[in-house]
Amino acid sequence: MRPLCMLVGIFAANKELIITFQAKENSMTKDGEVVNNPIIDSDKILTFPCGIPGFEKYTTYIVYHKEENDLSAFWLESCAEPKVTFTLVDPGQYGLNYELELTDAERDLLKAEKAEELGVFMVLSKKDQDGKSPAALNANIAGPIIINPRTQLGLQKVIYRSRLNTVIVQEK
Repeated sequence: MRPLCMLVGIFAANKELIITFQAKENSMTKDGEVVNNPIIDSDKILTFPCGIPGFEKYTTYIVYHKEENDLSAFWLESCAEPKVTFTLVDPGQYGLNYELELTDAERDLLKAEKAEELGVFMVLSKKDQDGKSPAALNANIAGPIIINPRTQLGLQKVIYRSRLNTVIVQEK
């Protein structure tokens, strides 16, 4: 069985985790549509043991990756219902830096041995504002997705009181 994408590497640099996924050749078209009915390797699927809030019954997802204009995005597609998808981005691409504290239960759920092995991602969504202008792209900064690529486990952390550092303009 061949995966649609495979984990290529995990690198720790300056206490930031960089997770690299590589899409398999000829498995996606430019518009993101899957072609050639690829076979999914079960050890390349992410599991969200508690689901994602609002989508609790969907617990396993295939990961897709795309890079465009020096930005990287990931898609999670539910294995049970392919129409259920989430777009994830690295918050660092947008100047955001999370300071998160995981509970013991969250660390146990992710089977995390150390913070450096976890990746933090924002969920993006498109919202049609008035039907006439282009849809706005929004990021859920209060509900980052936390992924442990070693265990292939994830969760969405709902932040009730955020401590988010944002750099709008950096002086030279």
